[in-house]
Amino acid sequence: MPEFIVLEKSLEKLFLERDPFKVIEELDGTIYREYANRITKEFSFNNETYFVKYHKGVGWKEIFKNIFQLKQPVLGAKQEWSCLHKLKALQISCPEPVVFASKGTNPAKRHSFIITRSLNETISLEDLFLKQDDLVLSPIKRRELLENIALISRTMHKQGLNHRDFYLCHFHINKNLDVSHKGIFLIDLHRAQMRKRVPRRWATKDIGGLFHSAMDLGLSERDCYRFLKIYFDMSLRDIFQQQIKFIEISRKRAFSMYMEPILEEININSREDKQLSSVYLNGRKENMRWIANKEFFDQGLSEVINNLDHFMSKGEEIKSERGHHIVKVNLNNDSIYIKKYQVKGLLHYFRKFFSQTRALTAWKASHWFSAAGINTIKPLAVVERYDNFTTTESYLISLEQPGTRLDRVDFSKEKSYLIQNKLTSFIKRLKWINFNHGDAKSSNFFLFENKLFVLDLDISKKRNFKFIFKNKINKDIKRILKSFDHNLKIKDSLSRRFY
Repeated sequence: MPEFIVLEKSLEKLFLERDPFKVIEELDGTIYREYANRITKEFSFNNETYFVKYHKGVGWKEIFKNIFQLKQPVLGAKQEWSCLHKLKALQISCPEPVVFASKGTNPAKRHSFIITRSLNETISLEDLFLKQDDLVLSPIKRRELLENIALISRTMHKQGLNHRDFYLCHFHINKNLDVSHKGIFLIDLHRAQMRKRVPRRWATKDIGGLFHSAMDLGLSERDCYRFLKIYFDMSLRDIFQQQIKFIEISRKRAFSMYMEPILEEININSREDKQLSSVYLNGRKENMRWIANKEFFDQGLSEVINNLDHFMSKGEEIKSERGHHIVKVNLNNDSIYIKKYQVKGLLHYFRKFFSQTRALTAWKASHWFSAAGINTIKPLAVVERYDNFTTTESYLISLEQPGTRLDRVDFSKEKSYLIQNKLTSFIKRLKWINFNHGDAKSSNFFLFENKLFVLDLDISKKRNFKFIFKNKINKDIKRILKSFDHNLKIKDSLSRRFY
């Protein structure tokens, strides 16, 4: 049965007994989004501004694809209409729904639209934090905002509603920076779902997506804990006893979403040139491929990449082992390290058919570590040489890391406590991303300006199986503890922290 609901009397004049779908198709306005089966447009009527979201039939192919992926297909505007009314009932601010229409019984060909009042003079939280330098929240307001978003999240999920696009860009506040509960508006609910209760699968997707969208905003661990305390309405002790699985799943989703575009951007095997907005450059020539940091490329790095053998022969030798050669080279005002990895023998050559190079392993790991808040070397470039079958040599070029090697630090009482905190945080953050270092001895850590930097990431790996990761991270812990055999007080203290 066709449906046509108008809740705002003034909009009845817009339709005047005409076909409402014909009216919507002919409306003049600003198109914000346009897809094959959906269009979002802002228009003005009677000196008021509105948004219309018009859904056309999605087709059986899209419906079956969603079913096979265990997702609820978006068949029209009805879901958003219902969810907006649900939010209003829960006293969560959202765009005011004023018109709904639907026609057609075939779900693959059903047409529908929803009209909402525009949110005038508002800004998305993504734009506020990443693009608007002239609008700045005070620390007090940032805390109030975080607490109210946590409260909104808890209320939604407890009442059976999950968003499915739960990112900061879908939260709006007025430009006067009202961050009260009433002043925060939640938008774009066309994919939202309503049930008696939200399954953990969908709740973790919402919370993981929200944390992913906030990862570049400088949130502290304390901020995250404050959010979780309000969201779960529990003490931290109870959260870590009862909700640790929820946190792990949400965190995994957040990091996976955050790293997906980064891994694509740092992909050395990509045959497409990097976009102008990218911070990287890539290239190929006969039997060689490379990817490099754009900032240093025109400062001598391009010459190093194109003349690696020359710079390896002229540089200051740091280490020379079978399959592993490191030299130090001056690059304008900086010192860089070139680490060369090469095939050690026939067996090693065949093994490389099934694994990436150690230079590329370190390159990727450094980006994963940085995402988790672990300080690492600054990698500048990776170069790989290959034959008809596999890679034969690889090079990792990085900036020299200033500071003092951890095994050479003169421990004072204050430094001892600082280093214990940093090492404990290092292991905790590895667990966040399911990575192990592989050679976590003290000589692979540097202390600089009260920050701990980790080096030698060429055997660091992300572990997808829990039992393998647990075994590998325990080896990292044991390696760290062994490095302090000469200082039993620190070793005992670290042991209590780790276990």
